[in-house]
Amino acid sequence: MDRRTFLTSAAGSRTGSTGRNITAIPADGGHEAALLHKTVLAEREESLKGLREPVALPRLVTSGLDPYTPTTEKPWDKQRAGYLLRRTLFGAKRSETDMALTKSPGEVVDMLLANPTPPVPPFSWQNDDYYYDNSNNDQVNRGRLQDLRDWWTDLMLNQDFSIQEKMTFFWSDHWATEALTVRQPHFNYWFLDLFRNNFLGNFKQMVKDVTVSPAMLIYLDGWYNTKQRPNENYARELMELHTLGEGNGYTQDDIINAARALTGWTIKETGTSPVGTKTYDPRNATLISNRFDDTDKTIMGRTGNFGAMDLIDIIFEVHQAEVARFICRKLYREFVYEIADESIIDELATILMNNNWDIRPVMSTLLKSEHFFDTANIGAHITSPLEYYIGSIRALDITTTNVRYIYQVCSALGCQLLEAPNVKGWPAYRSWISASRLASRWSVADELILGNMKSTPKFGVDPVTYVSTLSDPNNARKMIQDILDYIVPLKMSTNQFEILLDKLLAGAPEYEWNINLPGADGHIKDLLKAVLRLSESELC
Repeated sequence: MDRRTFLTSAAGSRTGSTGRNITAIPADGGHEAALLHKTVLAEREESLKGLREPVALPRLVTSGLDPYTPTTEKPWDKQRAGYLLRRTLFGAKRSETDMALTKSPGEVVDMLLANPTPPVPPFSWQNDDYYYDNSNNDQVNRGRLQDLRDWWTDLMLNQDFSIQEKMTFFWSDHWATEALTVRQPHFNYWFLDLFRNNFLGNFKQMVKDVTVSPAMLIYLDGWYNTKQRPNENYARELMELHTLGEGNGYTQDDIINAARALTGWTIKETGTSPVGTKTYDPRNATLISNRFDDTDKTIMGRTGNFGAMDLIDIIFEVHQAEVARFICRKLYREFVYEIADESIIDELATILMNNNWDIRPVMSTLLKSEHFFDTANIGAHITSPLEYYIGSIRALDITTTNVRYIYQVCSALGCQLLEAPNVKGWPAYRSWISASRLASRWSVADELILGNMKSTPKFGVDPVTYVSTLSDPNNARKMIQDILDYIVPLKMSTNQFEILLDKLLAGAPEYEWNINLPGADGHIKDLLKAVLRLSESELC
């Protein structure tokens, strides 16, 4: 059954609880299972991310992780190719979809997971020691932070044919920070660099690297964590948000002792700046021995003089399966569907553990699977502001250098890069499309069609050029269908299609349609505005 009807529906009553007792769980698949999923999702505003569903639910999609083989019922066509690309990139260009269709699904996934050429930033300050410039209220570093955001926005807009930037954002949400707290642009740069260079790398090693990264040490007060005054902030979030999930396999005593194991790490001083403030290494932290608690701690049943890396080893050894399931659920909800299929999660977790915590085999198996390409999963993901706005720009073949405005739009729509709302990251799911944010999405989408944003350089679609390379642009119905095939993840009903046809023709007979007629560009713009306002265009 298509999930569109309950993904696009208004949220239901908030008086119910997803934790209510359901006495009769229907068998996997079928109408009753779909209705139960619909009920649960109608009560959910935010993604559960790595957490288990509060109530066991039947499987809606029964296909497994065997490789997807195209069939007559499930063809490798624009819909499925576009679905794969929209989930793994920030939107799909027509040329990318067309290229994907010349290859097998597995070959396309291999291309998406390959290591691209490392991007080179248009600045070099990230290699210099950081210091606070009290002579000008740190204006230079504030400008550098904006330069970093602009560059990252540009990488999303002009990304390689690679999942790298999508995974970089995924990890930046998993280990969420706020630039207003971290402040230093150098630390923010190297934090992102850690994710970008390890976008499909070793999860356990990433946990270790993040634990002693300057950005995280500052954000969760690790640099203040000493044996005289242990600070529990990072210890708690390490278990609750980064590896296990709230209340899953740890106690308050474990948090207390974990905080002691994490003592002593701080940002690394390197000298004195020209204005008299301290300078700091831009990418490395340091362990100060006299601030470290070098006494025994008991953590998850093990006792010893543990340090930070020992703590992480203990978590991954004692709760191996729980950690694997937690991060696999989060990946599943990001790339497949909000209700995690525990049968699939268990298989992915086994792959992760058998590959010594490397993420690449997990993503390769998932993205190549029958389960991923099942019809019910297509269009089942509510787009983030980045996916919607940058994706629309890319889908419409719009070119621009005004990445600052793109960053500002995505921030206004609820996703400001390097500024997560809190330590949990962005709530995602239905929170992306509240009533006010949906209206804002329509407004900025109209700007893309009309090119009338209050920013320079302005940018927008060239309507006639955009449609002229379609298969038959002078056939109104064929042109509309081609546009929908490239932009919208779900098939339109006959009524929806006729409404779009009316938008294009504005009362004129079909046989008169020709893109070279006077005023044709305006008619195409009206059509494209209507397409981007479709509920289905909010999905991917």
